[in-house]
Amino acid sequence: MAPIKVFATGITGYLGGTFFDLWLNKTETLNDFSIRALVRSAVKAEQDIRPLGVEPVIGSLDDTDLLTREAADADVVLDFADADHLPAAKAILKGLCERRKKGGRSRPILIHTSGTGVLTDSAYGAYASEDIYYDNDVDQLSTLAIEQPHRNVDLEILSPSLVGCVDTYIVAPPMIFGCGTGPGNRNSIQIPLQVKASLRNGQALQIGQGLNIWSKVHVIDLAHFFILLLERTLQEPQSSGEPGVDNKGHVLPELPKNQDAYWFCEDGEFAWGSVAQAIAREFVRLGINDSGEVQATSPEEEGIWPPNSHPGALIGANSRSRAVKAREILGWEPQYHDLDGYITEEVERQHKDGKHHQ
Repeated sequence: MAPIKVFATGITGYLGGTFFDLWLNKTETLNDFSIRALVRSAVKAEQDIRPLGVEPVIGSLDDTDLLTREAADADVVLDFADADHLPAAKAILKGLCERRKKGGRSRPILIHTSGTGVLTDSAYGAYASEDIYYDNDVDQLSTLAIEQPHRNVDLEILSPSLVGCVDTYIVAPPMIFGCGTGPGNRNSIQIPLQVKASLRNGQALQIGQGLNIWSKVHVIDLAHFFILLLERTLQEPQSSGEPGVDNKGHVLPELPKNQDAYWFCEDGEFAWGSVAQAIAREFVRLGINDSGEVQATSPEEEGIWPPNSHPGALIGANSRSRAVKAREILGWEPQYHDLDGYITEEVERQHKDGKHHQ
């Protein structure tokens, strides 16, 4: 059987790099798949990508013609790059719709990484929202406004016009924590931002009262989820009316996709004020600030935070999700739960390297 052709973006990023590190360490991956990956620089291509057994494609998300050509030659596109790059998403979908004409899968696969920023509100730390979104509730998710973060790109991927042409899946992770394992960036965004701002200020910071709630997931658990989802998407039938079967020949129910494309991935939730309190405890332990107190910041005080970091959205909003599909359909079970331990490690890492002053 010919290898399954995969084209990927974001392979040197935090999540994409961790996924590929775990996936490529499965003994059958390089035998069963032919993988090409977008990378911006020739140096990274030779140092980080080619040694993995992956063929680098030099370019960026702005090279839409390149993305269309690569997608048209791929059975699967794994999109780990910018969740808000609409021209890139359109270019990839255009290419995938051309795949059948080139003798590939009758319905190629797109697994696109979005985020539960699409669920956020404007709480600014003032309250814990009672709104919880479930990935198996299509009617509830259809109420999300196009103005929400990532939503304009997600709607392209949810388009009814793609049904029967491309099997689309949108993975929307919550706050991701933990150290990545890939060849490039190994650091998350949100908690490192809060730690960096707190170190620069010499006191733990939070947005408003810190009452707002997010769901969370460890990057390794999330990468394992992507592997499970990819494996299951490849078991979907290529002809209408035929059931999918697993590796043992068992008939499988149809996998939610296209207009039911959202997949959440979470391991419980937390209030952002609790992160600030954990940072304050670490500041006491490390002798950075003996008060153990947290400073609440208002919209007028965003200058305390790093420039263009958007703390009100990333740290001050609510974003509560439930990964029903991951658990009930894929049998996904998270293994890494220690958020406090990660906060300790992140404070120590940034305090040691001193880059928070930049």
